[in-house]
Amino acid sequence: MYRKLSRHALVCGLLLSSGCLYAQSPGGVGRQSLWLKGNFSSDAAQTRTLNFNPATNMDGINTTINLPGDSKDLRRATIFTVYQSPAPDQDRPVWQINGGFGDLLLSTRQLSSKSGKTNMVFGKTAAASSKAKKGEAVISTYLRRHGSEPASENTGNKNTVIQFGKQGSSPQPDPVPSLTAELIVYETILKEKEIARVESYLAVKYGITLEKNYLNSLGEIIWNREQEKLYSNNIAGIGRDDHATLYQKQGTSCTTTDGLTIGIDNIAPSNGANTGRLNDRDYLLWGDNARPFTLSLNADRGIGDVLLSEKKWLMKSSGKTAGAISTELQIDTRSFLPAWYPKENFYLVIDRTGSGDFVRENCTYISPDNISSEGVARFSNVHWNKDGIGKSVFSFGLKTTLSAGNPANADAANLFNFHVYPNPVRDGHYTIAVALNKPTDITVQVYDAALHLIDTKKATGQAFYLLPGKINAAAGAYIVRVFTPGKEFSQIIIRQ
Repeated sequence: MYRKLSRHALVCGLLLSSGCLYAQSPGGVGRQSLWLKGNFSSDAAQTRTLNFNPATNMDGINTTINLPGDSKDLRRATIFTVYQSPAPDQDRPVWQINGGFGDLLLSTRQLSSKSGKTNMVFGKTAAASSKAKKGEAVISTYLRRHGSEPASENTGNKNTVIQFGKQGSSPQPDPVPSLTAELIVYETILKEKEIARVESYLAVKYGITLEKNYLNSLGEIIWNREQEKLYSNNIAGIGRDDHATLYQKQGTSCTTTDGLTIGIDNIAPSNGANTGRLNDRDYLLWGDNARPFTLSLNADRGIGDVLLSEKKWLMKSSGKTAGAISTELQIDTRSFLPAWYPKENFYLVIDRTGSGDFVRENCTYISPDNISSEGVARFSNVHWNKDGIGKSVFSFGLKTTLSAGNPANADAANLFNFHVYPNPVRDGHYTIAVALNKPTDITVQVYDAALHLIDTKKATGQAFYLLPGKINAAAGAYIVRVFTPGKEFSQIIIRQ
């Protein structure tokens, strides 16, 4: 999720002096006065990761850094921050800048000063939004336009100092840490296109979705939100742009829970550990259509016996050799795929035309190399957009005709398997998976502990069904019954 004035962001920390335009500079925009990346605290144990890049765990630390001696009073400044707050409804300190110009405080909820001259509350709106998620990273972009006005706050303090964390703070009892990954300070007001270049660099690096076009270091559009508005959700990517000081070899979106990750060659524990290579200004960016992972029969589209997810992704490539990049793709299947489902019947489906029509002759079907015991499906040696079109649409599908040898209930007259997951269920949402040896009509009924009927579903004409449902009732035990001609099967589901 991205916010223009203060969009949560994460930071990687290394103090760099400003240099010429072709020296290291974020997004290819030079003359930065301060650039911190990764873990910039003195405690190595505070290192965490954000989208496979190092970041600083801000819980329980207090780190102070002086701006370079040639820095002025920051009356005119552009400041970018990438940070992550584990609780969007809480106000956590990110940094405080003190100097001859006065003071400036950034927290996860507001930007303010002790004098009250600056007071912009933004966290309340974001926290109330359904898009604000626990542990989501944000890019905060702040423009300070005080011009040549004389400083009136704390004028006795001539040194400009940045303090991260909160003095005397203690670690928060939260499994998701509060992180800061990158801080960039310019002592000038950057132009709109320069801001977009820096934000694009940060967005690709940390898997943050921008609400504007993505640009490379030359200012060229590599993701056009207007043209690709259907898929401009949960955008992530990989890319190399030497002028932008970007070399992101693997990536995932910070706003999704499906764990979709794509990387060069083989996905590694960290971006630095990935040994794959990209050529300069080659990018692969992807975003989804924000639909649920519901599966529906698409025979009318020529998919045949494959159930295709309603959730689809657009893959955009840019650069001279981006189409030749060999990638590995991983996705967490636990929320939509029964644990027993055979990997040879699960597909990554790529529509090479980029239209999203998924006409059979235009599609590539790829089975996973394996599905781990944790439910992570791995696809290796996946190439995108080799035909030069520059985009493709992909999704995931299940084959409706199951192969012999499926587990459990194989002796049933016409049922391979009946499974309800997750179980127990916390938010009431569940999925019923039914696998039969031939197309068969079924009826599904859900009862509470007192055997009161609370839901009924009917489905026809298929051999494999995935039926979503929700228990809108109190916590407890419920009975799910599946009826086929002449047979009845039941299973208990627990609503926590």
